[in-house]
Amino acid sequence: MQSEREKRRWNKSEMARRLITKAGHDPSTVNSLARSIRDWEKGKHYPRDWAAVYAQVFNLHEGVLFSKKRASHEDGEMERRRLLQALAALGVASPPVFDSLQTIRDSVGLSLGRDERLDVEMWEETVSEHGYGYRLTPPQQMLGELAADLVAVKQSMSRAGDRSRMFRSWCRVTGGLSLLMAKTLCNLEQSRQARQWWATALNAAELSGDPDLSSWIKAEQLIHGLYDQRPAPVLLRHADAALNEHGDSAYRGVTGISAARAQVLATLGRSAEAAAEIRRCGEIFERLPDSVTNTHQGRTIESWGVERLNYTQAWVYSYLGNRGRLDEAVSHTHEALDPSDPNPRFRAQLALLQAAGYVRSGDVTEGIRHAQAVYQAYPAEQRTIMVTRLAHGVLEAVPTTEWRTHAVVDYRELVGASGRKAIT
Repeated sequence: MQSEREKRRWNKSEMARRLITKAGHDPSTVNSLARSIRDWEKGKHYPRDWAAVYAQVFNLHEGVLFSKKRASHEDGEMERRRLLQALAALGVASPPVFDSLQTIRDSVGLSLGRDERLDVEMWEETVSEHGYGYRLTPPQQMLGELAADLVAVKQSMSRAGDRSRMFRSWCRVTGGLSLLMAKTLCNLEQSRQARQWWATALNAAELSGDPDLSSWIKAEQLIHGLYDQRPAPVLLRHADAALNEHGDSAYRGVTGISAARAQVLATLGRSAEAAAEIRRCGEIFERLPDSVTNTHQGRTIESWGVERLNYTQAWVYSYLGNRGRLDEAVSHTHEALDPSDPNPRFRAQLALLQAAGYVRSGDVTEGIRHAQAVYQAYPAEQRTIMVTRLAHGVLEAVPTTEWRTHAVVDYRELVGASGRKAIT
């Protein structure tokens, strides 16, 4: 820009006058524009609003006059600022000192020669760590941590570019983080926002070429669909489509899809089909690798242990009101859980399922008593949508004739349901 201006023997004020004349702007802004020209020529800023006018004044193609790389850098900086503003709105913006350290680290990394493979491996480990922390971390805190990590991964992917040999691996990391974000938003009862993240997760999984990840995302989406009370026929259609796509492949996600299908069938009262699906789920489970089923090495949502198979059985028998089979499934689930692992959400969900099953089998008093004890003792900040929906499900199972008994009224006040409409 400076070279072209000086070739024509124009000072900055003359350059400003010619730009303003070409653009048809107010001539009184010459001095202000001249100051901007000084900054543009020093490379401090990119003349985004004036680039086309510059090209016209110099009678040069815009692509010749301006570096595309520079424009791309400016776009990247704008996006970076926008993402940091979004993090600030979530209350998770990094202090300036950490931003400075990141800038220094990037510079040092460039000097050494960045090993992208190591970056990807670090982020894959981060996804796994979130899998362990997900069960115990309050959803609001989890939201901020995931948002910050997604921004960092986005920036790393931008530096690497879509032609990187590690692109599919980056997509796998993005898919895992997006899945966790969708689950967390569901836990915060933000289902509409979560749907966009489910779509992002599935798109990333498709680009990664990883069918295990893809099936896992579909399974988790189906399970959360149950708790979001999406129409059962819609969920059943999605489960059938996913099973047709993946067959009986020994993926954790396929086992999860089959389990979700059994649960949907139970909510529809189709007991024989639900029982058949549980059997199929068990057969797929038997073929899963030990790395997926061995949860005693440390429980993570990435695993699919026998306790989840037992939980699925408990769900089915709870909805069918079969108290004997329900108690048996609950007992087997507790036996499969690691005693040293508190796993509060899972245990609370299991207990509430059992309470609802008691109510459906005709023992309203015991069911309500059991549910009240569980829900009252459970920390409010850990009451995810799965816990609250199951707590309301106990009320949903109560016959109309029992709706105004003291025990039911007390429990209804505890869970915040003002009437039957609130839980149907």
